[in-house]
Amino acid sequence: MGNASATSGPCSGLRVIELGSLFSAPIAGQILSDMGAEVIKIEPPAGDPLRKIGPFHKEMGALFMMVNRRKKSVVLDLKSAEDREVAKQLIASADVAIHNNRPGVMERLGLGYDQLREINKGLIYAAISGFGSTGPYAANAAYDHLLQGMTGIMYLQGRGDDPEPIRNLIVDKSAAAIVTGSILAALLQRERCGGEGQRIDASLLNMFSWIGLTDNIDTFRSPEAPKAKPLDIHHPVRTRNGWVIGHIQSDEHFSVACRIFGREDMIGHSDWNTVAKRVERNGDMWREFGRRAAEMSREEVLARAAEGGIAIGPVYTLEEFFQDPQVQHSHAYVDFEDPTYGEVRYMNFPVDFSAASIDVRSRAPLLGEHTKDVLGTASSPS
Repeated sequence: MGNASATSGPCSGLRVIELGSLFSAPIAGQILSDMGAEVIKIEPPAGDPLRKIGPFHKEMGALFMMVNRRKKSVVLDLKSAEDREVAKQLIASADVAIHNNRPGVMERLGLGYDQLREINKGLIYAAISGFGSTGPYAANAAYDHLLQGMTGIMYLQGRGDDPEPIRNLIVDKSAAAIVTGSILAALLQRERCGGEGQRIDASLLNMFSWIGLTDNIDTFRSPEAPKAKPLDIHHPVRTRNGWVIGHIQSDEHFSVACRIFGREDMIGHSDWNTVAKRVERNGDMWREFGRRAAEMSREEVLARAAEGGIAIGPVYTLEEFFQDPQVQHSHAYVDFEDPTYGEVRYMNFPVDFSAASIDVRSRAPLLGEHTKDVLGTASSPS
């Protein structure tokens, strides 16, 4: 593992071999690539299936562009013994290998962890699967919305009535973030403990249930303990020209909110005079505030909330988000000009490092674009 300089990403010098498709493993690879790692994406001759999902511009898919920026594409047919041997040679030169194939697939190809550790004792091998490597569902396919359904999140979203999905690849993205952190932890352990690598076995089911259910389960299991109720504090209200959403907890902040919305009659009322009551009846509280909010402009509500020091913010459209001055100031997104694809917009890497530099302004690779170069230099990373 090489050393990162102050002018490069904090993972500069790492070599990562990505044998994943679609989302979870490629997003983990993207995070490491953004942080400066050399990520070599091994694709079959037909390419990652994500390449076939639009919208397209000059035959490049937008999702593929975002998820695979800064990577190198190498085409190998892993059904071929010769190409499998080439893949092994690449992994022998790597710090990390990531895949999201079903359990058993990589072992049948001769690319399982026990097989690869013989040629690379320091390898960190991250295997992402839907349900883990063992158990009754281990061989089952798993996709983002299926995991949302299975974990109960859809019923929580629908407030216990009709199931409501989160229209976002939230399972894959949250899993990729957890796996990336686990990879970096394993690299730290390798450095501290004599250079030995290890296998990371990560299931989408376990990772997303950890993300989604931590605040929605009965932590205290004894019969006399109160049962958990879903946290129900998400109640946007409509103003004359848009929506706002807020968080009111303390007595002081509740009093300020009552004055903003002209509902001084609610201050000290027995229905609202404790934090517990306001949390219990959060929807009712915001409906009461909403009666007055409907007569106010969003700008007025936000200005009065800022003056009173309480947390009320706008509910933006995507267009409004990109125009927000804080979003622009913090460089939450980056626009750049690509020679092939013209103006490109990415969501930026979300963390700044004081002693390292991150620059995401690089396109995704064409299929097999780096095969010749990478295979000609399949040596140990610097």
